[in-house]
Amino acid sequence: MKVWLLLAGDYAAPSWSVAEHDIVIAVDGGMCHAAALGVMPDLWIGDFDSADTDLQQRYADVPRQTHPEDKDATDFELALAIVENNYPQAEVLSVIGGLGGELDHTFGNLWVLPHFGLSALVWGKVQHIAYLNSATLDCELAEGEKVSVFALTPLSGMHYSGLRWEAPADGLQPFSALAARNISAAEQVSIGWQQGHGLVILPQTAQNLRITH
Repeated sequence: MKVWLLLAGDYAAPSWSVAEHDIVIAVDGGMCHAAALGVMPDLWIGDFDSADTDLQQRYADVPRQTHPEDKDATDFELALAIVENNYPQAEVLSVIGGLGGELDHTFGNLWVLPHFGLSALVWGKVQHIAYLNSATLDCELAEGEKVSVFALTPLSGMHYSGLRWEAPADGLQPFSALAARNISAAEQVSIGWQQGHGLVILPQTAQNLRITH
């Protein structure tokens, strides 16, 4: 089972389809992506400062969880806490609208993921970002595409296939660009690590993305 979170950033079509048993949670103005994704969310949360009147009327029947505008957690963090507490069986988190023009929103969305630990794929119009927690990402890429890995915590037991440069034998430490801007050398690409939290940044053209633990 996947859990889908709809945020209010830019919409990008995912490679995965929403399965019947998946859970969809709209986060405030992210409800605007429900129609494009072809879903009726199971829950709508937030302070509703970015959900216009039309959205609120159109999705009036969706169960809501309302939070105050003045709070110590972002709406995304609140949504992640719901996933952690109610859907521990989820295999992966699929995020729509998690990227956009405001860098602090984008950075904040990525920065909090390790606190919750569920591997995630954030779909973007230019690039997709996979957050892996001791997991492996497989995908298909055209040769010569750029792929970057960044450690949020120390990464160990790293393994690559289909890339020009091999995975760092001693792992990867945070605040290092050692594993940035690698190049795909085969159609099938695999990237992962046995321990740690990190990000994989891929071009939007990547196909058949899969995250396994």
